[in-house]
Amino acid sequence: MKAVILAAGAGTRLKDLTNDQPKTMIKIFGKPMLQYLIETLAKKGIKDLVIVISYKKDAITNYFGDGKKFGVNIEYVVQKNCRGGTADAVRYAKEKINEDKFLLVYGDNVFDPNIIDEIIEESKNCDGVVCGKEVENPSLYGVLKLDGNRLVKIMEKPKDPPSNLVLVGIFIMPRQIFAAIDETKLSQSGEYYLTDSIQILIKKGLTFNCVRMKEFWKDIGNVKELEQAKEYMISKL
Repeated sequence: MKAVILAAGAGTRLKDLTNDQPKTMIKIFGKPMLQYLIETLAKKGIKDLVIVISYKKDAITNYFGDGKKFGVNIEYVVQKNCRGGTADAVRYAKEKINEDKFLLVYGDNVFDPNIIDEIIEESKNCDGVVCGKEVENPSLYGVLKLDGNRLVKIMEKPKDPPSNLVLVGIFIMPRQIFAAIDETKLSQSGEYYLTDSIQILIKKGLTFNCVRMKEFWKDIGNVKELEQAKEYMISKL
């Protein structure tokens, strides 16, 4: 299975840490967080990678190159506008994906690697897989509405969330996601949301199951979350 990694963002909330590099190149114990992800995928046997880059992209390409010294094969695609949203970032990988399904991972996420095995196994039972995690502040995320473990609806940052189960940036995506992205409308914030694209596929009858993440996960959006990720990694040493 091929993996697409989103690594185009600037990480403006991380201030001085991202003045000269993308968020995914912030080092944790001497290695960029993107390297931890790539090494995890390699250990799981996922070695054909497409990395979507934009902001300070040379920092990524110069460090990882073709990926061979990290045990993987890397192809790069460039998102024209790094503020275009997650769906816009994914669209640039279209020409690199020929398989019916692919793994999609947000490059600024730190998580327990066993979830990859779980979602690949679950993908045998449906068209696509999303990951859900219970959090204390769901209105900051895409909130999931389920019927059993079947995804019914995703609400992007709702003011009155129906649950505290939110979308985690790890997916098994059907190739039809690219057609859905073409149908996705620009949000009021000026971004194309991947959550809207997934909702389009659900309305068309495709099935997405949800795997609940019980172990650690953190979307690195600010300094506090970065420190929490470091604490988790220390616990695994």
